[in-house]
Amino acid sequence: MAVWIQAQQLQGDALHQMQSLYGQHFPIEVRHYLSQWLESQLWDAIDLENPQEEFKAKRLLDSLILELQNKAEHQVGEDGFLLKIKLGHYANQLKSTYDRCPLELVRCIKHILYTEQRLIREATNSSSPVGGMMDSMSQKYQQINQAFEELRLLTQDTENDLRKLQHNQEYFIIQKQQTVILDDELIQWKRRQQLAGNGGPPEGGLDILQSWCEKLAETIWQNRQQIRRAEHLRQQLPIPGPIEELLNELNSTITDIISALVTSTFIIEKQPPQVLKTQTKFAATVRLLVGGKLNVHMNPPQVKATIISEQQAKALLKNENTRNESSGEILNNNCVMEYHQTTGTLSAHFRNMSLKRIKRSDRRGAESVTEEKFTILFESQFSVGNKVLWPQLCEAINMKYKAEVQSNRGLSEENLVFLAQKAFSSTSNNPDDYRSMTMTWSQFNRESLPGRNFTFWQWFDGVMELTKKHLKPHWNDGAILGFVNKQQAQDMLMSKPNGTFLLRFSDSEIGGITIAWVAENPNKAGERMVWNLMPYTTKDFSIRSLADRISDLNHLLFLYPDRAKDEVFSKYYTPPLSKAVDGYVKPQIKQVVPDFATANPDPASGTPTYMDHGASPAPVNHSHSYGIYQPMSDPVLDGDGDFDLDDTMDVARHVEELLRRPVESQWGGQQS
Repeated sequence: MAVWIQAQQLQGDALHQMQSLYGQHFPIEVRHYLSQWLESQLWDAIDLENPQEEFKAKRLLDSLILELQNKAEHQVGEDGFLLKIKLGHYANQLKSTYDRCPLELVRCIKHILYTEQRLIREATNSSSPVGGMMDSMSQKYQQINQAFEELRLLTQDTENDLRKLQHNQEYFIIQKQQTVILDDELIQWKRRQQLAGNGGPPEGGLDILQSWCEKLAETIWQNRQQIRRAEHLRQQLPIPGPIEELLNELNSTITDIISALVTSTFIIEKQPPQVLKTQTKFAATVRLLVGGKLNVHMNPPQVKATIISEQQAKALLKNENTRNESSGEILNNNCVMEYHQTTGTLSAHFRNMSLKRIKRSDRRGAESVTEEKFTILFESQFSVGNKVLWPQLCEAINMKYKAEVQSNRGLSEENLVFLAQKAFSSTSNNPDDYRSMTMTWSQFNRESLPGRNFTFWQWFDGVMELTKKHLKPHWNDGAILGFVNKQQAQDMLMSKPNGTFLLRFSDSEIGGITIAWVAENPNKAGERMVWNLMPYTTKDFSIRSLADRISDLNHLLFLYPDRAKDEVFSKYYTPPLSKAVDGYVKPQIKQVVPDFATANPDPASGTPTYMDHGASPAPVNHSHSYGIYQPMSDPVLDGDGDFDLDDTMDVARHVEELLRRPVESQWGGQQS
């Protein structure tokens, strides 16, 4: 205890260093109230590198917890009540943290005691001449110490946040007593409801009970969000100690509280009749008292009614999930819960249920049909809350994407920034700008993206489906940038040679991918511009693959940034068709972009062209300039300079029709 008494006399930086030793991994209150016991234990007798010493460490952990519990039990008075709860909580916290790794507790306490003793020695020696000499450190040492001090302050900020979380958890424990009160009130209301069914007075309304439950739900949910923010703070600045285990414990605790609250407030507002007859209609109403505050109504749950035996009902009340089948069949037994904005109630009204059949057990002796009891069980699953932090959503989206596409290549940080820009209608390229942002269910899959008729999730799901079905090998090869908007594509391509292209997912169409490339402007000599092909979809790739379509377009030369396209895509090209048989060749569909296809030049000229190298059976107008064709009278470009795929396919069908004609003598075949 002498060490702790001297440690409390420390001042200035030494005091700050001493305080920073404590936190959730070992609260300073435990050090204070168990100082004598802590300093009397033989911590140095345990070899931390010897796993066989774990048994000794476990005994010390058990003794520490027992000392805390005893100290808590002896607290009396108004102030002692909170301290009793706090010390009891610390006992549970330390057991949960170190029960599987007791040697870590020993390591932690040894470090604390050693550091305290060192700080006391340094403070004692600072007044001596030697201490004065030690104060004249070099500038380099001062800089190092300053860096450590800055790091310590950052760590202390995080520690303070975690202490607030600790206080919140204590508040949760107290709030649990409030849930006991709510349970008592609900049980009394249910009892009055039973009596009312047998001729007693009305059970009364649920509005007051609902207001209490909603207040509790608001408080719990707010604290849950604080825990989530602390988790991401820890990820940005990892600090030593079992912080991760503590946050997991806090998350588990708050989740259990929310689960208990939702379960206990899901009640039958209007009971079905006590005696049911087959082929007779009956009604019932169920209600969730916290549905509005926890935003359950954002994703309206479905409630199912089934009939079970008395034995099954008793087993369920004991949390023995032994029910594997119903004891009968109820018609119209599914109902979606509806939210009433004016009253703030979330309820499901079963208006036309009917008992079609009942399965009875074997009756013995003089047992009557009316002696056999059954219960109608109402079941549902609820999604609570309406917000999630963007980094957490990113983790879920990335995991979903890799699972759906069955690829080890997930979403990069740049991809996630693109998604954040789309989700929040933002232009920021800084990932840190989105770390504290939250997304609601409405933003995710209810409200359409600005200027579109689809939601964020519908767009992303379309990307996953397209990639999974048609683009998986190209995604795995890194050939698809994908998550790039039109302006970004233009900025990237304008610095590259003509013929450079990239693949990006369409902003305007669900499940679409487009090709953007840089080339000369045919209407203005010396000017370059970026072109965007109308998006391909699953329907297009069922006709011709992406690799073959890229092969068809000879004006596409380099995949961004500088990879020859054949180097990337040739292994996926469809093999050439066989030679003519009996004077016929098999037709083939090829993609053509008219404004970027020119006639075959004179080979002697050496002038490069964008025309397909295969000879055409139809006559071609040779142009000596080998320039780009002027726009067709029926142009295939839309107002934004994008190509219309349907018109492009019309050209392809025309080519196919030409190929179906008999082969001319120049092919060396015979016409039948």
